[in-house]
Amino acid sequence: MGNRFLKGAMILSISMFATKFLGILYVIPFQQLVGASGMALYNYAYTPYALFISLSTLGIPVGIAKFVSKYNAAKEYDTARTMFRYASWFMIALGCVGFLTMYNMAPWYANVVLAGQSELANTVEDVTMAIQTISFALLIIPVMAIFRGFFQGNQNMVPTSVSQFVEQVVRIVFILVGSYYIIHIKGGTAKEAVGFSVFSAFLAGITAFLILYYYWRKNVKQYNQLLNETVSHEPRNFGNLFTELIAYAIPFAILGLATNLFQIVDQTTYNHYMLKSGLDGVIVEDSYGMYAGSLYKIIMIPVSFAISFGQPLIPELTYHLTEGNMKSVRKNLMLAIQLTCFITVPAVVGMALLSEPIFIMFFNSSVKGYNAMGGDIFRLGSLLGLFMALYSIVTAILQGIGKQWNGIIFLVLSLGIKYLGNVLLIPIFKTDGATMATMISYTFCIVMSLVVIQRETKFKVANLIRRLVAIFVFTGVMALVVVGVKFILDLFMNYQVHHMLSYLYVGIAGLFGVIVYFGLAWYFDLIETLFGTKFSLKRLKGRIVRRR
Repeated sequence: MGNRFLKGAMILSISMFATKFLGILYVIPFQQLVGASGMALYNYAYTPYALFISLSTLGIPVGIAKFVSKYNAAKEYDTARTMFRYASWFMIALGCVGFLTMYNMAPWYANVVLAGQSELANTVEDVTMAIQTISFALLIIPVMAIFRGFFQGNQNMVPTSVSQFVEQVVRIVFILVGSYYIIHIKGGTAKEAVGFSVFSAFLAGITAFLILYYYWRKNVKQYNQLLNETVSHEPRNFGNLFTELIAYAIPFAILGLATNLFQIVDQTTYNHYMLKSGLDGVIVEDSYGMYAGSLYKIIMIPVSFAISFGQPLIPELTYHLTEGNMKSVRKNLMLAIQLTCFITVPAVVGMALLSEPIFIMFFNSSVKGYNAMGGDIFRLGSLLGLFMALYSIVTAILQGIGKQWNGIIFLVLSLGIKYLGNVLLIPIFKTDGATMATMISYTFCIVMSLVVIQRETKFKVANLIRRLVAIFVFTGVMALVVVGVKFILDLFMNYQVHHMLSYLYVGIAGLFGVIVYFGLAWYFDLIETLFGTKFSLKRLKGRIVRRR
């Protein structure tokens, strides 16, 4: 745990896990309040919002983190501080532009999303209202993000972690309390509740910014002391520095848009091609809510670990590259990939095996056939988590080693693959077709990125594969145990009839899976290996023989 990257990743992991877990828990009562069509309306607003957040920040927060890390390593603390100040004003202006653009484009986008279909539960006016309401958050989120980037560049992950967690808690409180008041006390509609719920992003953003400002005031003396330790250097041209920052930031913004861009492709093709297959309009929209809303909230829990590894990884790799320490670069990128797979692989496999009871546990529906449909969507969709997690890590590595433009080329090509995949696969496989198209697109990006990373860093592929094989083997054993436990539970526990039994069903099967997986990882020293101990097949064989 002495590794600085690992410490930062662990701090962010705890925060992001708690944040994402809360993000799932609130969906249960929220969906009961607003219904499936309300959830679809909520997702119609959040997908373009996430896209505009990325466009309104242009990746500058992570660009600042990389910039600050680089110039701190060179002892040019004044250069890092100056750029932070100017970038803050730039982000305020960018947020205003993003707000005005999203607000005014809402009617056009609403028409595109609904594909001119009048039989859907939500109208163009409803979607326009939700998008325009959430756009106000763009006024505060960009400048808030720049503070997080500065803290991360100084290897301080606590402000980001605390502010993200509190932001989520405040947002959820506003969503649930506000929705309950509007529907059950005021006597309003679910659509009005959704409107207030999306506005909570703005209210929560203000709260998070105040927390970040508190940490800034708390640490500003330390940062001022660093200014006094600045080494002599040639005067820096602001225009050149800003160009350098943008060169870091824009690629990150584009690469970070992958999931949002794939979802945009889904939003503009899913309803159209599902309706062409002959399905009822209400079922199509509700299935979209399950796929783009409920599913993604679940799989973002394991994916959040990859994101938490990626955020400190970029400045860390930049720091070591500035020092010319390639050994540390290889060590940290290998560790990030291994830790991502160690957490994500068993998680997504377990979710796939328990797809229907997990759906019932979080999103139980009284509509006949909806629980089974949700379980079917979750079964294959859960595996998307692994692809999203690996993509997050390999693109972070590309940016850390300065090869982000390669990632952009791969992403552009993958969008064409995604669109073609939706057109060809959705009419045949329905929702699974959209899932498969996304998997194929991510696979293309991941494989091509790893080729570039290996070429630039010369990390040993054999060492990585050897450790990943152990993870997949242990996951396979875990899967067999979970299947066996499910077979036994199915004999006397019908979670489909009694909703509350789904909690017990998932808890028992999940507990066995966790014990088996982590027990194997501990027994064969894989856990220890991830923290630096050598792992080899010879040692693995010796351990088995010795235990016999």
